[in-house]
Amino acid sequence: MELAQRRKLYNACRPLEVLNPGDPRYVALDQLGDPSHRVRGEDWVASLASAFELSDEPVRMLFTGLPGSGKSTELRRLAKYLEDPKRANLLAVTIAAEDVFELSYPIDIPDILFAILDGVERELLAREGADPRQAMSEGVFRRIWNHLSRTDVELGKGELSVPELGKLVIEMKTRPSLRARVRAAVGNHLTRIIEETTEELNAMIGRAKQVGYAGIVVIFDSLERLRGVTTNWGDVLDSAERVFSGGAPYLRLPIHALYTVPTALVSRRRFEQVRFMPMIKLHDREGRVFAAGVDAASEIVTHRVPEAALRELLGDQLERRMRKLIEWSGGYPRELVRLVQSMIAIDRWPLSDSDFARVLNEVGDQYRKLIPASAFPWLAQVAVDRYFTLENDEHRSIADQMLLNNVVLRYLNDKDWFELHPAVREIPGIAHAIHALQRARANV
Repeated sequence: MELAQRRKLYNACRPLEVLNPGDPRYVALDQLGDPSHRVRGEDWVASLASAFELSDEPVRMLFTGLPGSGKSTELRRLAKYLEDPKRANLLAVTIAAEDVFELSYPIDIPDILFAILDGVERELLAREGADPRQAMSEGVFRRIWNHLSRTDVELGKGELSVPELGKLVIEMKTRPSLRARVRAAVGNHLTRIIEETTEELNAMIGRAKQVGYAGIVVIFDSLERLRGVTTNWGDVLDSAERVFSGGAPYLRLPIHALYTVPTALVSRRRFEQVRFMPMIKLHDREGRVFAAGVDAASEIVTHRVPEAALRELLGDQLERRMRKLIEWSGGYPRELVRLVQSMIAIDRWPLSDSDFARVLNEVGDQYRKLIPASAFPWLAQVAVDRYFTLENDEHRSIADQMLLNNVVLRYLNDKDWFELHPAVREIPGIAHAIHALQRARANV
């Protein structure tokens, strides 16, 4: 195959790319399978949208999904769905957390509130035909800043000065000293700040109605990517737990809002009401092949790489290799796309058996580096029980890390269940722990 065509195929398989509605590579996964037995358990856009469409009160929803499960792509479709004048007719404001936060540091309530005010104002200005860059320069940020400056006289001086208040959100992201000072000042007057925020959002709802919408919904995406580095990993998750636990009471706002949260939080005690989008189910809980899921995974590949090119890439063993590729992905869309891209990068087509195996084995090598031996017994328990039991804080800490790194994958039938990534199952220490646990239970 010519280099230009290979380049086109390679870039069609960018694993980190979020697909916009209408992208020809998009596969409507939630329309596949029997209506009562979809490949991800349900139609996620319709299911999420129903609460916003039906409720007379503002909805706060917590949503998560393992990185690369297709969550962000579906949230873009959700935004379009909710804006439909024949449906909810809501002004949908999507905020990407990485644009407004430093995701390797703890977050706090002011960060969320200010990002929402800024994001909604920018979207409204755009819909009103004005310049979004003027967002909040003389509005609520000015009132809040003046109030905080009166109570904390150091704010606004020296290194804490903010040249343009309309850029306060970005300034807080990039300047830790300012972020800490603002958080502390807001914390001392949180009730007042929430009242100011509520008042401003009510005014914004009025503006949204003037341009033809019934209300506002904020979709706060990418918060599930919150994760610290080695030195503050626990602190970052703890901060997300403080903000969102108990239904996020300090984020009780007059608008609808969906917040993504780190998957690790579902293993913590105060998060019973998190919607968790699963992977594509390739097998049921008893190990029987689920053909609709296998077909759905195949469509993800063929929507990016035409069958003729796939046959050139995988050779006469196309069907067998496709089955192996799909099985090795565990129904994890990003993994599947990443594997295909890695194969396209090899310039010897069709791939030899050793090249094909090497691409798959590289995935296993990556997981081996992630998983400490201390996690092997707990992972064996997940593999045998198809669920995870948290007996103590050590289990909870292991579960946090394994979910964040997609070592454990979630699926959905009538009930949810969990399984190890296929490459993880084959790590020798984990395979041994699984067999040992199975033998021990058989002898009971």
